[in-house]
Amino acid sequence: MESRVKRIYQNIEKQNEKSPDVIVIANATEPILDMTFFYVTRLEVGRYEGSIAFLFPDGKLSMVTSLLEAESASKGDFDLHVFKTSSEFIEIVEKILKGAGRIGINSDELTLKSYNFIKEHAKAGAEFVDVSKAIKAARLIKDEAEITTLKKACQIVSEVADKIYSVAKVGMKEYEVAAELSYMMQKLGAAGPSFETIAAFGKNSAEPHYSAGDVSLKEGHFMLLDFGALYRRYCSDITRTYFCGQASKKQREMYEIVLEAQRLALDAIVVGEPASKPHIVAAEYIDSTEYKGLFTHGLGHGLGLAVHDGGGLNPRAADTIMQEGMVFTVEPGVYVPGFGGVRIEDDIVIRKNGPELMTTARKELIEF
Repeated sequence: MESRVKRIYQNIEKQNEKSPDVIVIANATEPILDMTFFYVTRLEVGRYEGSIAFLFPDGKLSMVTSLLEAESASKGDFDLHVFKTSSEFIEIVEKILKGAGRIGINSDELTLKSYNFIKEHAKAGAEFVDVSKAIKAARLIKDEAEITTLKKACQIVSEVADKIYSVAKVGMKEYEVAAELSYMMQKLGAAGPSFETIAAFGKNSAEPHYSAGDVSLKEGHFMLLDFGALYRRYCSDITRTYFCGQASKKQREMYEIVLEAQRLALDAIVVGEPASKPHIVAAEYIDSTEYKGLFTHGLGHGLGLAVHDGGGLNPRAADTIMQEGMVFTVEPGVYVPGFGGVRIEDDIVIRKNGPELMTTARKELIEF
């Protein structure tokens, strides 16, 4: 745990910034919870609404939480302070912040209410500094404990992706297939979906962020399924596109183009190269076909405690250099409005010699 706290402070130093005396990571109420709180505490059970983690330059961590979360929090490896009343909460916070003249905050996740509370109970004249960039940089590179957990989340979705097409039947509605996916993931150990499942049939598959509706599955339909498992707070994210009945020539062509685009993108994931390169390679290939301009989103996003965990493989990522331990999705797609779309998505961790696939579901064209 200390290594994660120290990693944040090390990134502050790399940015040539003066380190704060303490970093305050404050949760509001669901759904506004700062995932960095769980990153540094490693707590897997509990909500911790209104709880605060205090990070110190020596790697130490203190946590303040209510009696409601005391049992779960007691399993953590940090200094734990439990309060019963609001006055006790204030007293503990003021004591911890008493000597802090420079306080770091995660502005990307801190609510105005929490900021005002911290400011009110900090030392008079304390300076507040934004350390969100250092936090992002720390979380962008996963440690092996995180990768192990992510691999389990990926194993769950891979197993489900290899079974769902045998469960889906003509006449089933999109929301029914989405429900089956959730059920199957939880049967394999997931806490639940890591995001709202996309189950898109027919022409709906041309909408990249479609929500599962009430369209019934028919022969000739694309069946695009984009789903993820939440496991010990970590997220996986996979997409597979299947074909109900026999795929048409055009559907097959689209599928093979997207599959080749992904292969080329994976080959372009190399330590030391800009994170924009894999996207550019995939987009240039797709644009060399009749589907020019129909790859309409970034190639991939960071993955971890959040399904969009910072960073990405996209044209705007030229300043990010790919490093060992980074985890991304790789998800090229082609979307033809009014006809349908194909997306193939896998989760990878960057290793010294290239990307390691964490999702292992079949990728050959599947007709069912």
